Amino acid sequence: MINNLLQAYKSTKYKLFKPNLIIQIGVLNNELNDLLGKNNATEWAYITAYNPFSRVLTDIENQSRHLELKELTRSYLTYEGHGVRTDPSWEPELSLLIIGISKEEAILIGKKFEQNAIVYGTINIVPELLILI
Repeated sequence: MINNLLQAYKSTKYKLFKPNLIIQIGVLNNELNDLLGKNNATEWAYITAYNPFSRVLTDIENQSRHLELKELTRSYLTYEGHGVRTDPSWEPELSLLIIGISKEEAILIGKKFEQNAIVYGTINIVPELLILI
């Protein structure tokens, strides 16, 4: 099961709504690098609060968790998006791209929201999947 989840996370497209941008694990993204540069940032993370430990919650529960994530990260520049898996049976999860967050802080937030993994990166380096379990 863990290997299936890891493969699913690695093949997920992490999409932003605005700007229209797609982040993929292991793929350098020049648009993301430009966004970081324009905001004088070198680090970022892509985190969802949806479906803790891949346990599907109701829309209301997930939306409440997303609002809590937004409140927790209000001191950062954030962009909303969603993770879209190749498996169409899995609903996209509303997420945040958090600009300027350290790896350590991103991990703490991911763990707070009981996520199996988060996406993390630094400018000019390919995005990586950080396993939290």
